[in-house]
Amino acid sequence: MPQVVIAGGGPTGLMLASELALLDVDVLVVERRATGTQNESRAVGLQPRSQEMFDQRGLIDRFRASGRFNPVLRFAGIALDTRTLASRHGGDLAVPQWRTEQLLSERAAELGVVVRRSTTVTGLEQDDDGVAIHVESDGQADTIRADYVVACEGRRSAVRQAAGIGYEGTEATLAMLLADVDMTDPPFIGFRRVEAGLVPEFVNVAWNVRRS
Repeated sequence: MPQVVIAGGGPTGLMLASELALLDVDVLVVERRATGTQNESRAVGLQPRSQEMFDQRGLIDRFRASGRFNPVLRFAGIALDTRTLASRHGGDLAVPQWRTEQLLSERAAELGVVVRRSTTVTGLEQDDDGVAIHVESDGQADTIRADYVVACEGRRSAVRQAAGIGYEGTEATLAMLLADVDMTDPPFIGFRRVEAGLVPEFVNVAWNVRRS
C-alpha cells in the first residue's frame, strides 16, 4: 500500500512525487492520460522561481539543454526585464510542457516513483485508517488504499469534487484561447491588437513545434 497517492501526472504531480521520494515516502502517481502531454500546446516556459527550484535539485541543466533563455518576460504586451531580479535565474526559460513532463517523468523514475497511466479517479472515501481511492484503468474498476491522496489534476479535480471541497475564486478578468493549427504560410510574429483584445502570435513558431 503506498503512503501517498498523487492524482495527476503533470508537472506539479511529478515534481511532488519526486520530492516525496527524496524523503523515502512510498508514492504512487495516477494519471488519466496514456502518454502525458504530446502534440497539444500547453505551458511554454519556466518562470524564475521554477528554475530556482529545479536548480536546488540539480535539474536545471536538463531544462537548459531543452530550451532557450529570454531575459525579457511579456504580460499583456508589456515587456518586463527580469535581469534586475535578485536571482541568477531571472527571465523565462522557453521549454514546452511536453518536454517538462518528459524530464520530470525521467526524474521520478530515477527515484523509483511508479506512475500508473490510463487511470482515472472516480471517487474516494476517507476513514480512520486512511483513504480508499476508486479508479478505473482500461475499463476495469479498482480501489487503491493509501494514507493520503493529493489532488494535482487541475481545476476540474475529481479528488476535490469527491472530497466535497469547493472551488473558490473571483471572476476572470482576462480570457485567453489557445489553438493548434496547421498553416501553409508563416504567421505574423509578435502581438496584434484586434477589437476583442491583444493577440500573441509567436509562441508555437519558436518552441512548441509539434513532434512527429
